[in-house]
Amino acid sequence: MKIHQRGWFYFLIILALIALDQFFFNFFFKLSYFEWYLKNGSLISIGAALVTFAWDVNKNPGLISANPRQYCGAYFQLIGAQLLAFGSGGKSNQRRQTEGESPLILLLDSLQFIVFGILIMLLSAVWIIMIVPIQYFLILFLGGPGRIYSNSPIRLLAKFESTRLETKEIPREEKKPDDWMDLSIANKPVTFTYALIALALAVVKFFL
Repeated sequence: MKIHQRGWFYFLIILALIALDQFFFNFFFKLSYFEWYLKNGSLISIGAALVTFAWDVNKNPGLISANPRQYCGAYFQLIGAQLLAFGSGGKSNQRRQTEGESPLILLLDSLQFIVFGILIMLLSAVWIIMIVPIQYFLILFLGGPGRIYSNSPIRLLAKFESTRLETKEIPREEKKPDDWMDLSIANKPVTFTYALIALALAVVKFFL
């Protein structure tokens, strides 16, 4: 097996990025990287959880994998897919124009789209370098429930009728009836894990 296919190789990359982040924060801001993350990690995780509602990353369970190789690969795939989506959506020959839309508006929209793309790429780079490495250890110890849910073949549904509660299990791939509530977290394991990390960091920050 090649070295880049081994989990420990990616684990060393994670450790190297954490060391680099610690050096960067200490050199430029005279601040510990771990202290900075502990202070801001809860808010960062809440923001990440909210993003999952706008962009359905829950179909990529590798984002909460305990395997360093799968974990790193999932985030690189996510960033790559994001860049591809940006390039595809920005092709001028594929854009639909509103009837009567002025060239000035088209130019303004294009400039905003370019700025948006640059910001997304910068944020993605910052996320990969500064958040993903240290977040791995939180996912390693707090991501167990999310990993179990993501591998579950069934979903638990509930139906509320006055004071009576009715439940049933269905295969994960089966469509949910409209009048039933999905109690399972199997469809949102990444969102659940980010929320759990945010809660854990908030509790730690409160006591410290």
